Amino acid sequence: MVKTFRILYSCAIFLYLSVAVSSAEEKKYGLQELMDMAVEKSPSTIIFRADIEASKGDVLSSKAYPNPGIELEGGRGKSLDGSDSGGEYSVSIDQPLEWPKKRLFRRKAAEAALEVSRYETDAFRLELHSEVKKAFYRLLLNKKELEVASENLNTVNELMKTAGLRVKAGEAPEFELVKAQVEALKSEKELRRAENRVAIAKAQLNSLLGNTLPEGFEVDGDFSSTDKRYNMDDLLSIALTKHPFIIRQEKESEAKGYALEMERQSVFPDVRVKGLYGKEIDKETYTLGLSIPLPLWYQRKGEITTASAERAKAKAGLSKAKVELSLAIEVACKDYHIALNQIEVFEKGLLRQSEEALRIAELSYKQGESGILDYLDAQRVHRQTLLDYNQARFELSLAVAELERLGGGLQ
Repeated sequence: MVKTFRILYSCAIFLYLSVAVSSAEEKKYGLQELMDMAVEKSPSTIIFRADIEASKGDVLSSKAYPNPGIELEGGRGKSLDGSDSGGEYSVSIDQPLEWPKKRLFRRKAAEAALEVSRYETDAFRLELHSEVKKAFYRLLLNKKELEVASENLNTVNELMKTAGLRVKAGEAPEFELVKAQVEALKSEKELRRAENRVAIAKAQLNSLLGNTLPEGFEVDGDFSSTDKRYNMDDLLSIALTKHPFIIRQEKESEAKGYALEMERQSVFPDVRVKGLYGKEIDKETYTLGLSIPLPLWYQRKGEITTASAERAKAKAGLSKAKVELSLAIEVACKDYHIALNQIEVFEKGLLRQSEEALRIAELSYKQGESGILDYLDAQRVHRQTLLDYNQARFELSLAVAELERLGGGLQ
C-alpha cells in the first residue's frame, strides 16, 4: 500500500512539473505586459522614485518652523553694600519669526519641484515604453522575415525536386537542376540570416527588461492597425497640454518663479522675539524684547539676480521644448502618412498581383511552357513584395509609437 502511494505521489509530482515546464515554455509576452515589466525592472525607476522621495522631504522642510532657542546663565553675586551674597541666574527664550511671504514662496517652490520630479518620472516611463514598442515591432518584423525565408526555402526545395524529375525524364536540361540547387543554397543562407536577426532582436528587447525574460521567450501581438487616424492639429493640441516633458518644463519654470519671489521676500528680515527671566540678589527681572536685523548693507542682490536668471532660463527652456515637440510631431505625422500610403498600395493590389504572377509562373513551369528562370524571377518578386509589405507595416508601427510618445502616451 505504501509503495503504491509513493508511486502515485511521484507520478503526480512528475505531471505537475511537466505542466509547469510546458506552461513556462509556451508563455508568450504581449506588448503591454512587456512595457509594464520594463518599468518595473529598470534600475532608473528606483532612481526616479528616490528623487520623488527626496523632493517630498524638501516639501516637509519648507513647511517646518524655526526652532526656539533657550539660554541659561548662572553665577554668584554680592550686593553693592556687601550685606548680602548668593547665587544669581537668568533664563531666556527666543523664537525666530519668519517673514510670512518668504515662507509661503519657499513652500510653493518646494511643491513645484516635487511636481517636476513626478513628471520627470512620467517622461522617463513614456520614453521607456516607446523603446520597448520599437524593439517589440523590430522583433515582429524579423519573425515575419523568418517566416518568408522559411516558406521560400520550402518552395525552392519543392522546385528542386520537380526540376530533378524533369531532368531525369529528359524534359529539361541539367542546367535547371543546377540553378534550383544554387537557389536552394541561397535560400538556406537567407534563412540562417533571418534566424540570426530574430536572435539579435530578442536580445535587444530583453536588454530593455534587464535580461529578465527566459531563454527562448516568444511574443504575442501584431503590428499597429491602419484603422487609427491621427490629425496633426489635434496631436499638437494634446501634446502641448498633456506631454509630461512639457508639463515638467512648466513646473520647472513655476518653481524658479517661486524661488525668485522667495529671494525678493528674503530682503525683509526675520524677527526674533525674546523673553527673559532673571533672579539677582535683591530683585527679579522679567523682560520681553524684539530683535530686528536692518538690511542696510546686504540686500541679497546677488541671490535675486541668480534666481531671476534661472527663471529666465526655465522660461526659455519651455519655449524651446514646445518648438521642438511641434517639429517632431510634424515629421512623425509625415512618416505616418507615408507608411499608410505604402500599405494601401500593397493591400489594394500589389500583394494580390504578385501572388497571381507566382501562381501563373509555377503552373506554366510545371506544364513545361516556361523555364525555371521565369519561375525563380516570379518567386523572387513575390518574396520581395512580402518583405516590403512587412517593412511598411513595421514603419507604420514605428510612426504610431512615435506619435504616441510625442502625444504624451495617447492611445
